Amino acid sequence: MTLITLLVVALVVALALVYNRRVGRPRPAAVRMPGDGLGVGELTAPLASLAVILLVFVLVQTFASWAAAGTAETDEATATLLLFREADLVADARVRSRLHKQVVCYASSVIHQDWPAMGDRRVSSVPTYWAAMIREAGVRLVRARGGSSAGENLVRRDGERATARQHRLGEARPTVPTVLSVLMLGAVAVVLAVIGTLPRAAVEPRVHLAIVVAAAVVFAATLILIRDLDQPYSGALHRNPTQTEFVRDQIAAEVRGPLPCDDAGLPTRARGFRATTAPLG
Repeated sequence: MTLITLLVVALVVALALVYNRRVGRPRPAAVRMPGDGLGVGELTAPLASLAVILLVFVLVQTFASWAAAGTAETDEATATLLLFREADLVADARVRSRLHKQVVCYASSVIHQDWPAMGDRRVSSVPTYWAAMIREAGVRLVRARGGSSAGENLVRRDGERATARQHRLGEARPTVPTVLSVLMLGAVAVVLAVIGTLPRAAVEPRVHLAIVVAAAVVFAATLILIRDLDQPYSGALHRNPTQTEFVRDQIAAEVRGPLPCDDAGLPTRARGFRATTAPLG
């Protein structure tokens, strides 16, 4: 889409300037449209204003989504840390150690499996696997004879983690529909075409050229910025899992013994498990 945007803007500007220099004929400075008395500037201003308002509105929306992606990652990293701390309250040492390791594997899988998948607007099954293991352990503790307040707290914290993950995945979905992207590009193309074909008598040629090129650069940069902000996990302005990495390093240092996963968070002892990705929809 970025390449298409640049090509469309460059083509419109080139054609408009060629028309202006080769086809357009000098007219009086106060060019009037037959019958209604409107000047070219009076026609151009509303079109330019409409395009600018549309771009600004979408830019604000995509920036809010980009910022929310960072908040969602922070919330999930915090919930993961609290989940690890809740496991400290489990009485059974073996269960406690297993939970600690599973939480570390979950954080690793978010960094190395979920994050790259989100760049392609997909979701990995690996974090889901570790989340299911953690929740199953918490439910088992609750259902054990006499119940377990630690198990209840564990399930509650896992719910907070799951909610934060859903928010993070939600921000990976596009917020700008394809139709709106086409509309923005079309509005920009129309404005540049109108500006570029202004009669030479209305503006000095070099000034006219500078105005058209400057407008094209600003409009094209805005369209590209909107696209980058609309994909917070890929592109030039992509977000990195810095908070999750910080939490993973912090809790991994407290774990003793080998982990049930490799450095990328993939299970090493799960028979029949296969890491897959699915579209976010």
